[in-house]
Amino acid sequence: MARAVVLDVDGTLMDTNYLHVEAWARAFDQVGYRVPRARVHRQIGKGSDKLVPEFIPAGDKAAAEEADRLHGELFMQMQRYALPLPGARELVDALSRRGYSVWFVTSAKPEELEEYLRLLETEGRLSGIVNSADVENSKPAPDIFELALERAGVSPEETVAVGDAVWDVQAARAAGVRTVAVLTGGAFSARELEEAGAEEVYEDCAALLEAGFPE
Repeated sequence: MARAVVLDVDGTLMDTNYLHVEAWARAFDQVGYRVPRARVHRQIGKGSDKLVPEFIPAGDKAAAEEADRLHGELFMQMQRYALPLPGARELVDALSRRGYSVWFVTSAKPEELEEYLRLLETEGRLSGIVNSADVENSKPAPDIFELALERAGVSPEETVAVGDAVWDVQAARAAGVRTVAVLTGGAFSARELEEAGAEEVYEDCAALLEAGFPE
């Protein structure tokens, strides 16, 4: 029986993946690395420490650091276009009302999260947040989920995770947490998410809630 539900944010609850893609593509271009947006999209969900090296060689540390800084700056300019995905608010509310401990695990920066919490109307409904900045290794490493389990005081067997990218599924499974996925991130097919280890795949949070998740 699940006691805690651990939710990814970007692409799962918030329709922000394509904004991140655009911000990263522009950031990389400005430091001299032109990367197709389709390639960037497949990496969204990783922490920036894992995403940036996919496109900038390890030897070009100055460009990597500047790209990370520019991404944050560009994304904050675009964040006003961020919207909750279908069923996201309702899912958080329903889980809280039914007595589950609800946790967010995310690679989003603190300044990004503040607006997400407002839009998702999480006040009084959220048990806690674990950010990739809180751990040594970001997704797809399991650290962020392991810390969420520790802070929530639950075992992996008492926990279910929801994400939109194979990186979410891999990280949760490496921590021993059962995972379901949604397709709203746009980068991965149901088959790819299942092959990564998702037990079920749903169209969005609304479909997840309608299916009776997590029971």
